[in-house]
Amino acid sequence: MSAFDRNGRIISRKFFQFLLPTVLSTVAISLNEFVDSIIVSHLLGHHAMSMVGMASPVMLLFAVIYMLLGTGGSVVYAEYAGRQRQDKSDSAFSVVFYASVLTGALISVTGVIFIDRLSLLLCREDSLIAEFTPYLTVLLISGFVIIPLQVLIIFFPAFGKPHLGTIINITANGINILMDYVYIRFFDTGLAGASMATLTGYIMGILIVIVLIISKRISLNFVRTGIKDLYLLYESLKKGVAVALSQFGYCIKIHFCNHLSVSLLGLRGIMIFTLCMQCVSIVSIAIGGIVAAMVPIASALRGQRDFRGIRMLMNKVMTAMALSSVLFFLLFEIWPGMVTAIYNVKSTHMYEVIAGIRIFSVMFLFRGFVIVFMYYFQIMSRNIYAVLISMIDGFAGIIPLALILTRIYGIYGLWMTFPVLAFIMIIVIVTVNYLISARSKGKYSGILVLPNEDPDVPVYDATVPLDKEKIENIVCSLQGFCNSHLRSEKTSVMIAVAFEEMLSYTADTRGKNHSTDECDVLLKIFPDEVLLDVRSVGKPHDPSTAPAEDYSNVDVLRKVASSIEYNYVMGMNQTRIRLLSGV
Repeated sequence: MSAFDRNGRIISRKFFQFLLPTVLSTVAISLNEFVDSIIVSHLLGHHAMSMVGMASPVMLLFAVIYMLLGTGGSVVYAEYAGRQRQDKSDSAFSVVFYASVLTGALISVTGVIFIDRLSLLLCREDSLIAEFTPYLTVLLISGFVIIPLQVLIIFFPAFGKPHLGTIINITANGINILMDYVYIRFFDTGLAGASMATLTGYIMGILIVIVLIISKRISLNFVRTGIKDLYLLYESLKKGVAVALSQFGYCIKIHFCNHLSVSLLGLRGIMIFTLCMQCVSIVSIAIGGIVAAMVPIASALRGQRDFRGIRMLMNKVMTAMALSSVLFFLLFEIWPGMVTAIYNVKSTHMYEVIAGIRIFSVMFLFRGFVIVFMYYFQIMSRNIYAVLISMIDGFAGIIPLALILTRIYGIYGLWMTFPVLAFIMIIVIVTVNYLISARSKGKYSGILVLPNEDPDVPVYDATVPLDKEKIENIVCSLQGFCNSHLRSEKTSVMIAVAFEEMLSYTADTRGKNHSTDECDVLLKIFPDEVLLDVRSVGKPHDPSTAPAEDYSNVDVLRKVASSIEYNYVMGMNQTRIRLLSGV
């Protein structure tokens, strides 16, 4: 083990840097749904709330599409960026965004053309059709804006700009809530004002993106794409299908459980189930934020084949998930009345409500880990595994288990279904993972089923301080490692020189107000070449294009290396230096 063995602080710092913006973005969307429903209900009455619910499949369709394209596309983008293939990253982003625009336009145009049929399909109350149709029309038109904008927002963490997505989501949803009141109260638009407010909010989001581009706060590298790039769209769809199925399965699950709760306990049953699902919405803020912070970083690390980095990242992810899961479990177990107070629920059978919330909330100890594994295996290209997890969590597990448990325990069996399924799933996932690793004959290891490094490929993996006074000792450590694995002393010296010049260059280009005090180094010695990967956080510094004076760090580095590849991914400088091994 090296004296400078990797500590994981750079990956940890990047994860927590992404975590707050992604959580806040989820909060903005969740609060919008919550407050928006309250405003519509108070201004127009409960019948308006019913019509909003009738149109919910449309919003679900939007979510399925932008999660399918955005999540899958951002994974592909980050993975190619990790491989130092920015051209492929840009093509993946472009083809996915173009697809989102075309899909949004197709849905909007088709929906408006067949609006009468769609209204009759979604709204079964003839007396409400006249008010429902204008609302649905504007909502369908808004898909042309919502889908591409949300795809962009999902990509922002992969661009290293998660806070911009948060700003856009908070602004768009804040304007939506404000304009609900303005359109309905002052312009007397009726229910159509609610969908007009949604459209207005997302148009403002698009305007913010335009301002960011003009002010050069962000650069969206759109490139020309053709038929040859469609495989990137296919890759993105494969990576996003599990998440899209999860959204779809959620709809089926809610519809089934609504009917089952009514059949078992009448309106009281659906009221309790609705409160339980509101608890899910609250917990989803933490789950969604943690997963959104994990996905782009894990994808980039996989592109670099930095499996130890992935393990370090997943340790942080699992720790954050465990803490949030226990916190929410205790919250709802100790203060279940908090939920009833928020929604002003008063019932002569309050003991049933409290018991339902407490039984249901046991699920929160397990389900977050199920979601993490679903996204993780999607990133690791175990797409069938991820889809199976998504389907069982969504509806394939809930429906049969609920039918069995409600026969035995009545309505309490429905509340038990969710924690029982989550517990069974996490036990099965962990068991299957270990079995895959155990039967792989050393190819994979551990609960994450990560590929093991080739034992014939020596690896030097370290975190080193960017302190010029310590560089000599650091270089000696790496050169000693090379001497023990290379027959050519000259090659060892050349690697050490390249390493020293890269460290010196990184230290010199940090600037006065730098936050970078160390960098990660990953050296792999192959039979025909040596790969030296150097990763640091901070402002961009590209040694492959920087001006080089004679005998400067960059000049020496270029003369020693066979090639230098650089990429700036998610606020991290990633430099790959290739040298001929000479063994």
